[in-house]
Amino acid sequence: MSSPDIPLPPLWIFLHVSKCGGTTLQAHLENHFSMDESFITFSNWGRQYRKRLGRPEFADRPADERIKAKVLSGHQTYYGIDALVPEPRDVRYFTVVRDPAERCVSLYNFRRSRGKAAGSFDEWYESYYDVEHRNFIVEHFARCLAGADLPDPPERRLALAKMLLERCWFVTTTDAWDAGLALVSDAMGIAHDWRHYRRADKAIPLPSSHPTQTESLQRHFTLDEATRARIYADSALDLDLYRWVQANHWPRTD
Repeated sequence: MSSPDIPLPPLWIFLHVSKCGGTTLQAHLENHFSMDESFITFSNWGRQYRKRLGRPEFADRPADERIKAKVLSGHQTYYGIDALVPEPRDVRYFTVVRDPAERCVSLYNFRRSRGKAAGSFDEWYESYYDVEHRNFIVEHFARCLAGADLPDPPERRLALAKMLLERCWFVTTTDAWDAGLALVSDAMGIAHDWRHYRRADKAIPLPSSHPTQTESLQRHFTLDEATRARIYADSALDLDLYRWVQANHWPRTD
């Protein structure tokens, strides 16, 4: 346990929405923190790493191991996960959101490159995205705060998502992600040496801990204005949240 005279460093918690720049951040963090000791990822990345090394899940570890955590990250983080780390400290939740149309096309190129999206973009959009991912960003953040049972109507979910982001230390958008990475890196005391991963047609190998380290993604579809307008109309809540983040200011210092 910590000395009463030496304050613990902040506990950083990244709420990772898929296809919103999180892989770039997590690879950057792994270069500066000890994987699965001070940097814990709650995602397939982390689970596969722990399985390969025979390590227990974070929640199953004794307190003297969990207290070493400095950053919790991944798709399965949620508001309140800081309770897994013993002893009070400054808890800083942060996240990044993306234009919903750009996220949609990125997800298509990602899944198509993995052989999980057959057919044209329009076919995939109608059969999968508009069914499974409409307003996905809002739903993700609402679940981070309220759990699996989300309220109706959908506008209440948007209110929950905004309530969560209001509680975050820092929120930005992917179009300002370089400035956001610099701010977070400075606050953590680490170098500005990140690289952008998972860009279509620009493969950079991920850290060796990643289960698909050398995966290469191709650009199968390029966003056009008609498609953008269609996605904006179908995922209007995600668009509202994205523009709301753009119009507000973080980090919260009060």
